[in-house]
Amino acid sequence: MAIQSPHRPPTTAEAAPPLEVGGTLVDLFFDRVSRWADRTALRHVVDGAWREITWREYGDAVREAAAGLVAVGVQPGDRVGILAGNQPRWHMADIAIITAGAVSVPAYPTGAASQVAHVFGHSGARVAFVGDRDQLAKVLLARNRLPALERVVMLTDPPDGMDDDLLLTFDDLRSLGRQHLAEHPDVLRERSRGIEADDVATLVYTSGTTGPPKGAMITHANITATIESLTSIVSVGPDERFLSFLPLSHVAERVVSHIAQIVSGGETWFARSLATVPKDIQDCRPTIFFAVPRVWEKFEQGVRAGVAQQPAPVQRLFERYEALGLRMVAEREGGPRVPLADRLAYMVLDRTLGARVRRQMGLDKGRIFVSAAAPIHADLVRWFHAIGIPIAEVYGQTEDCGPTTMNRPGRIRIGTVGEPLPGVEVKIAEDGEILVRGPNVCAGYWDDPAATAELLEDGWMHSGDLGVLEDGYLRIVGRKKDLLVTSTGKNIAPQDMETALQNHPFISQAVIVGDGRKYLTALIALDDSAVASRLQATKGHGSTEDLATHPVVQEEIAKAVAEVNAERSRAEQIKDWRILPRELTIAGGELTPTLKVKRDVVLRRFADLVEEMYAG
Repeated sequence: MAIQSPHRPPTTAEAAPPLEVGGTLVDLFFDRVSRWADRTALRHVVDGAWREITWREYGDAVREAAAGLVAVGVQPGDRVGILAGNQPRWHMADIAIITAGAVSVPAYPTGAASQVAHVFGHSGARVAFVGDRDQLAKVLLARNRLPALERVVMLTDPPDGMDDDLLLTFDDLRSLGRQHLAEHPDVLRERSRGIEADDVATLVYTSGTTGPPKGAMITHANITATIESLTSIVSVGPDERFLSFLPLSHVAERVVSHIAQIVSGGETWFARSLATVPKDIQDCRPTIFFAVPRVWEKFEQGVRAGVAQQPAPVQRLFERYEALGLRMVAEREGGPRVPLADRLAYMVLDRTLGARVRRQMGLDKGRIFVSAAAPIHADLVRWFHAIGIPIAEVYGQTEDCGPTTMNRPGRIRIGTVGEPLPGVEVKIAEDGEILVRGPNVCAGYWDDPAATAELLEDGWMHSGDLGVLEDGYLRIVGRKKDLLVTSTGKNIAPQDMETALQNHPFISQAVIVGDGRKYLTALIALDDSAVASRLQATKGHGSTEDLATHPVVQEEIAKAVAEVNAERSRAEQIKDWRILPRELTIAGGELTPTLKVKRDVVLRRFADLVEEMYAG
């Protein structure tokens, strides 16, 4: 049974005009510029205050930067890199590159110089936009591995005293563009007319959990097909607000806060940093909000911590509200009907206490809430539904321009990633792999025919994920490459178990071990802040190593493991576990920029703990 949201989402006052058939993202962008020239398009913080950028200003920057790229010799089909954190000029650079008929190639700003060298070197980028001096340093370190690179455009001022013909500022590029447009007023129109639907618009490099990143060739047709499919089931308009804080080099954030913003004609607000996201959300009050599971987990912890600081009567009221909400959710999943008196009590609490909680989170204006990029525990989703935030899981990959399936508004089924998008076909292969076919599927991998042949076979894209279809809804089982085969021959998909463990507030990440072993074990990283908050009255337990030995921590982790084991067969049970000396991080190389665990890296780095669990 599909779950209907108990909260009627606010409607958009004005729907965005549809994308014309055969149009490109460039056509759509300049339509918005002309249609809503004086409306705000982007907002970012300057000198401590939010500054507005109108569609007219956005359009002028794109035109001039695109013409500037032409002026410095960028030809149709050339690759142009972007290495920067989320900011208005990231959007401007991306659309300018595509407007010039070139191919945008984003790289993760958290990547090391060697990773940047791989992306820009493999793609043969001729020009690269860089966000700041730190990102410039990575490019300069990798310069001998970038033979095609001719220009670097700084989105901020270059370092003092640096005089290099390689460097231009963004303002310099715009100035060159203005001069070029004065001399060649039709240059961008000619470039735009030369764009074919099957031309590559962007190379999006995978996060590389199991090997070097591969560049998925996303065409203009892929982008427009994705736009048309999404807007056929989700109405958006110029009153939308998006908060951009996850890496724009990842396809999901790019589709939501960049492309969807163009489609809707609404506003994208740029968070100042990950640390300021809670405050930035309160300022922005997004109508459409996308986050990865780890962010949703932090939201829940924040709410619970806030409630714990309230007087006892308020705490009891919240517990009542929470319990009633979970019963309402259970009813929608086919459980017992909630009596009228309890239903009315929930409505009263939701409009008072619930509304206050959502307002304090900055999510009180939200219409659509999305979790994607990694598995999220169904109980966490139920909890958010119970407090009036109906999270919808969405599933997809870089190779099909972001979304494959989604839980549509009004027909969310918790525990699944929803139904295939209109025009997208999904089937399950004999070995359980999810296969996808549709106009959103990429043209393959850049300069990698062998990997392309593996990806695209008989017209179907091989996702690498395992899943099952239940009444048209897709449920993810795990990653094909992560499948563990014990020494007794038992095949085990660890993802579901890891997600279940990570649902405990003390656990930041979990890695199930057992490939080629007699039994399963687990490596567990603590969420230091959650543990410290729980043990705030305990002195002298500041480090992870100290926290790991605390009796309360040991008891809670043992309980979490026992709960996971209770739901599984004997062969699937975790026999032993160890707490890691620290949380896994992107900087440490154990996580991808989208917070996915690099299993092989973790197993190598903590091999001593693994062997300890299997000793004897």
